[in-house]
Amino acid sequence: MKLWEMRYGDEPVNGRLFLLRFIKKIPLIIGCAFIGAALVCACHLFYRLSSQYMFQSETDVYLEYIPEAGSNELIYFNKYTWEQMSKDSAIIDEILKADPTLDEKTVRESFLATLKSDVKVLTLQVTNPDPEMCEKILAAGVTGISAFAESLPEILSVREIGGASEPVLLPPDVRTVRAIILGAVIGIFVSALFVWVWIVSDDRIILPETIEKRYHIPSAGCITAKNLSETLEDLAGEDGFIAASTLPSNKFNEAIDSLLAAGTRVEGKTIDLSDTEKPGLVAEVKNADHPIVYIFSSKNHTGGDERALSFLSKYGKEPMCAVLTETDDALIRAYYIGKDSRFAEESKKTK
Repeated sequence: MKLWEMRYGDEPVNGRLFLLRFIKKIPLIIGCAFIGAALVCACHLFYRLSSQYMFQSETDVYLEYIPEAGSNELIYFNKYTWEQMSKDSAIIDEILKADPTLDEKTVRESFLATLKSDVKVLTLQVTNPDPEMCEKILAAGVTGISAFAESLPEILSVREIGGASEPVLLPPDVRTVRAIILGAVIGIFVSALFVWVWIVSDDRIILPETIEKRYHIPSAGCITAKNLSETLEDLAGEDGFIAASTLPSNKFNEAIDSLLAAGTRVEGKTIDLSDTEKPGLVAEVKNADHPIVYIFSSKNHTGGDERALSFLSKYGKEPMCAVLTETDDALIRAYYIGKDSRFAEESKKTK
């Protein structure tokens, strides 16, 4: 018997089982969404509230365009153009000429010329952590922008209207709702991806039919099936059987107790295959005078089971059949809804 040497990665994905297992993890995904929302929101608030406080001062200047602008709107400069030009050296140089004590980098980072509504009203904004610096750059900005604008052929003159505003402390740019939504999306995506990878890479045996498909060993079903005694009698014979497994001793004993409670003919002698190098194990296997029934667990990965099956095969003691313990009976019942098979009937008759 060599078929258990088949790699788990060669098995096709069971879409129905995958979907059911994924649905069971939805509460975990929802919990991760809340955790992600809380973490991202907390980090966002910490970053924003700990950032340097900024002041902003602004003023408006009126642009007198050439008469041809009235009939040709393409002559007017739009918002994007003004914002780009306000960062160019041409305007920055004019501002520095107006006040040589200013630093070029500070002016470039602080000064902005933009349009709010009217194309003829240019708003000059200065944003800086120092309110006095705001006033200083803005005063030079009015002079600099006027000199630059009047040098353009499209503009006849520039005049300030309304006067400069007092520097105002800008509130932190806290976007709590966006941070919460972003954190929830990240939490859902990461947790869903983790669950997907975990389910796809999980080689544990969840369904009793998987034993037959993967190892070509007849499956007697779940240890909680009410008709387990009859099924084992049909598969392993009427003279009793020896249980073998790699389960820890306490779990193995629990499985044996369950088999006895089900009225099966399990022998008192068992074969522990958790350590295939154990002294005397070979003789124990060779001297087994009853058919062997192997016990799989839905909670254990199958690496140890495959080594144990290979060990039994080496000495010509392949299991007559297998039983699945520590199962999720609710999941198994949901999987077999609408299916016509022996396991579908057995799933309805669990203890």
